[in-house]
Amino acid sequence: MFMPRLLFKWLPYITGIMGLLSINNAVLTMLIYRYDPGIPNPNNLPFLVPSALVGTVMLVSRLGGAISQPIIGHISDRYWSPWGRRRPFLAMAILPLVVSFFFLLTPPVNYSKVENTVYLIVLLCLLNLAIAIYQVSYLAWLPSLTQTPEQRVTLSSLMAIFSMLGASIGGIGSPLLVDKYGFQGMAMTLGVISFIALSMPLILKEEIVPSKIESSTFWKSLRSTLQNQSFRSYVAGFSSAGIAMSIVAACPAFLAVALLGKDVSFGTVVNGIILGSGVMGFMVVIPLAKRWGKRRAFQWAMLWLGCGLIIVGILPLVVGKALTPWLLLLLFGNLGSSSFFILPNAMLPDVIDRDERNFGVRREAIFFGTRGLLQNMSQGMGVFLAGIILMLGKTPAQPWGVQIAFSVAGLFALAAAWAFVFYPIKE
Repeated sequence: MFMPRLLFKWLPYITGIMGLLSINNAVLTMLIYRYDPGIPNPNNLPFLVPSALVGTVMLVSRLGGAISQPIIGHISDRYWSPWGRRRPFLAMAILPLVVSFFFLLTPPVNYSKVENTVYLIVLLCLLNLAIAIYQVSYLAWLPSLTQTPEQRVTLSSLMAIFSMLGASIGGIGSPLLVDKYGFQGMAMTLGVISFIALSMPLILKEEIVPSKIESSTFWKSLRSTLQNQSFRSYVAGFSSAGIAMSIVAACPAFLAVALLGKDVSFGTVVNGIILGSGVMGFMVVIPLAKRWGKRRAFQWAMLWLGCGLIIVGILPLVVGKALTPWLLLLLFGNLGSSSFFILPNAMLPDVIDRDERNFGVRREAIFFGTRGLLQNMSQGMGVFLAGIILMLGKTPAQPWGVQIAFSVAGLFALAAAWAFVFYPIKE
């Protein structure tokens, strides 16, 4: 049973994810506008780097950060100091993360386009490397903070709530702060908030070192991780769900325009309903996970989500643009998406526990790092597929691409449920 004592213990830890998501979403929301705002623009910002080049650099730097995650995880698993295994890596990452965020969004304006591009590349690479170091070590700490499956579901649920809070601070707060204080004021404000939030986990004391620390080479450790049957089933389902979620995230504006006949701004309403439905789903998924086990709860949630998304593709043939059926479907059909934000972080510690029982070595970070690599790849694949499918039609006159995109997302959600048929851990 969840106890206030545990909440008090976990609060500094879960605050860290809020700081990470605040910076991440502020960059996603404002970076392209900062470097290529369009001339003229309300903020009188100069043109620095073409938006296509900014997007390319963002993709490449994120891929580099993703590739580095298993390496960072292996190093973290092999490390020990009197200060702990994870805290030194968190402390190492915080200052570069916040400083690179500040300077990334407050670039010099008197450089040439080439110099601005080099500046952008250097700072984005530093930012994504710092994010990778923090994220892998932070998540690798999670298993040692809980002792039971129920505690893991509760902690992961709190992390999901704070993740959404951080995403809102970065995604919604950054434009408002720019409008009121300019980019420098925004970067300074969010930088200070994020620095405090990212530093909070350092208050906690790590558990004592495991009896045996990972001593294998990186490639041997990575191979052993990928050969783990539980992990393979887990990451196949999680990656398939990630593709589905990425496709859905790319389509709200097109759903509003092509299927509902609304202005593009109605995409905000669509997105808000989808996110609100995910939050409402917490009240369903958490009790199911504690009653049925995390595997079955995730499977049923993905089945619900998959069927809902497929119906989105079929619904125009039945109700046309009648708004009420659409809003009800978006609200209830996406309840299952909450499982994607809660259960994966609660399930991976179970895989790690079983791996330790089999091999006698505690290797949290290599598992989280490998998952981080595959997670980034699946998100990129989802956006790529959405872009290709939407080429089939995304206008009121030709909406087939939008309908097919949601149906394809639904099939990936159903595939995620199927993948967990082979997941051997039932708790």
